[in-house]
Amino acid sequence: MIYFEKLHGTGNDFIIFNSTINELKDLSHLAMKVCDRHFGIGADGMMVAFNSQVADIRMIYYNSDGSEAPMCGNGIRCFAKYVFDNKIVTKENFNVETLGGIMKVELFIQNDEVYKVRINMGKPEFNTHAFPINSNLEKILEEKIQVEEYIFKISVLNMGTIHSVIFVDSLETIDIPRAGVAIEHHKLFPKKTNVNFCQVIDKENIKVVTWERGAGLTLACGTGSAATAVVSSLIKNTNKKVNVLVPGGTLEIEQINDEVFLTGNAVRICTGNYQI
Repeated sequence: MIYFEKLHGTGNDFIIFNSTINELKDLSHLAMKVCDRHFGIGADGMMVAFNSQVADIRMIYYNSDGSEAPMCGNGIRCFAKYVFDNKIVTKENFNVETLGGIMKVELFIQNDEVYKVRINMGKPEFNTHAFPINSNLEKILEEKIQVEEYIFKISVLNMGTIHSVIFVDSLETIDIPRAGVAIEHHKLFPKKTNVNFCQVIDKENIKVVTWERGAGLTLACGTGSAATAVVSSLIKNTNKKVNVLVPGGTLEIEQINDEVFLTGNAVRICTGNYQI
């Protein structure tokens, strides 16, 4: 038996384990089992806390299909709450080692528990030489791509993990699962991509629905919201600080000196013991 907690950030839910004392094995297989909504606990992804040599704590993240991902914006907020509430890390501002780099975390505390988290997501990367993509272009901004019956203008960047951003007049007119999975597996992306569909409301508010590689349609995607906010300021002239309305709630994205900050909730759903 191993202790777990299930948390969500704007509806994006995760199972979290602690491996700082007793190291867990075969994490990919474990992720697929615990994230299964019928035969497991059920979640979009799984995170495990490990000791770090370069930061205060290390976060390993797996999608529900067992694939490892570099970073997860909603996940790291839940992870930060988990390690603080369980006294694995006792500072209100600390660094988390991820495959996507070291992330700076700021906690908002109420009644000795974390209720909101602000993450420094770092700088967005548009140079295609820095991530796996089949293109000779140095940047992909508003380039046409055809999938199914749709012709989209697509922008691609790395925001801790690879993201594609597509602007639409209305999210209601797009079959997002159908278009999302087609773009995720498009030949342009040898290691697949997350796909964010965005409807701009005004300069301060955008709506985003994300098709997440390895997880499918999600209620929220933190890195996707950050990536979309960055591209919308470039392409649609939205403000550097915007509210991102996702199906699971609202995230706040702010760009300061080329760095991107994500603020949102982190909520514990339940705790328990899982039979390995």
